[in-house]
Amino acid sequence: MRKKLLIIGGSYAACELASHAREKGYGEDIVIVSEESNLPYHRPPLSKTYLKNPADEGMPLKTAAFYSTHKIDLELGTKVVSLESGTNNALLSNGTHIAFDSLALAVGARARTLTCPGTNLGNVYYLRSIADAHLLRAAIPNAENIVVIGAGFIGLEVASSLVQQPTQVTVIEAENRVLARVVAPELSRFFASAHVDRGVRLLTSRKVQSLVGENGVVRQVQLEDGTLLDADLVIVGIGSVANLELAQQLGLLVMNGIVVDSQSRTNRPNVFAAGDCALFRGPFNASGLRLESVQNAMDQSRVAASVIAGADKTYDSLPWFWSDQYDLKLQIVGLPCGATERVLRPGTASEISVFHFQNDTCICVESVNRPREHIAARRLLACGKVTKQDLEDVDFDISALMKRQSK
Repeated sequence: MRKKLLIIGGSYAACELASHAREKGYGEDIVIVSEESNLPYHRPPLSKTYLKNPADEGMPLKTAAFYSTHKIDLELGTKVVSLESGTNNALLSNGTHIAFDSLALAVGARARTLTCPGTNLGNVYYLRSIADAHLLRAAIPNAENIVVIGAGFIGLEVASSLVQQPTQVTVIEAENRVLARVVAPELSRFFASAHVDRGVRLLTSRKVQSLVGENGVVRQVQLEDGTLLDADLVIVGIGSVANLELAQQLGLLVMNGIVVDSQSRTNRPNVFAAGDCALFRGPFNASGLRLESVQNAMDQSRVAASVIAGADKTYDSLPWFWSDQYDLKLQIVGLPCGATERVLRPGTASEISVFHFQNDTCICVESVNRPREHIAARRLLACGKVTKQDLEDVDFDISALMKRQSK
């Protein structure tokens, strides 16, 4: 009998793992099982252009013809109910069983839910899927007061999309600054000013106590200090939780994610994990992190696919991220974990950069509207070739530095 690779999930990691396994010569059966009924699709636009454009129905990562041509079977709108521990067998929600030789968990993460009273009211939304975005987009035209809970990437991207419409948008953040978990304080101030200047009401160091409703629909958000905010639509963006249930059924090692090694293997030899659900300790994140980015999902799944296909490959990619808000493109390369110093390189009202150093070596660059600097940093940081002395040059140009270092 032919061997079978079972991939559970329906986003970047699942799609890339299947296609790359074929590219690397894996000739056995491949089946993707996804709870979503859509073909795997691009997700970053959901918090941006999708909310503003009624004609946007989402863009598939690959066409249906691609899967057919490459003999990749799709089980869409289907859930893996259980994985039988000690066997290589999956039970699907439609009652069928799939026996597998290799298993790849690309199960992603779900939205962290608000736990205060009133979260079951109507017009309270989360944003993780195209179905979520579709429901939210339909409700937006009827909303005059929109409250966004959480000032991370999702919250601020949504706010930047909606404030351009004739609505009052209020963003509430429990931390004392926006994007507190992902960028330097200088970048937090930069983006806070950008949102306030464009009409967003921004409340930091404030916590939600409850959602207040009328006739089953949210009408107000009450803060812990007693403040009441009018709200006929609430969007919650307070982080995510890795989907660990199937991994736990198999007895896999889990923490904040499914723990994998440099080859995307779990502690069970024939089981792999990649993408938002996976926690990996690598050269750029020695303490171990669960990275939620398109880059990580793509690169990590390619490693898993290569290993499944018989290659000896390891994951050592430099992390990079991006966020689009208004006409501002934030790009981050590297991780600031362990930084001992940072250097600000201010620019104009629409440009800024922050360099993070560990001792004398640059380990992370955060930049806004400086694409050449970001691309150069992605090449140089991987080699550890940006020092504080380089930045002391008043004519510093990271692109020019890249040319000098490459000689």
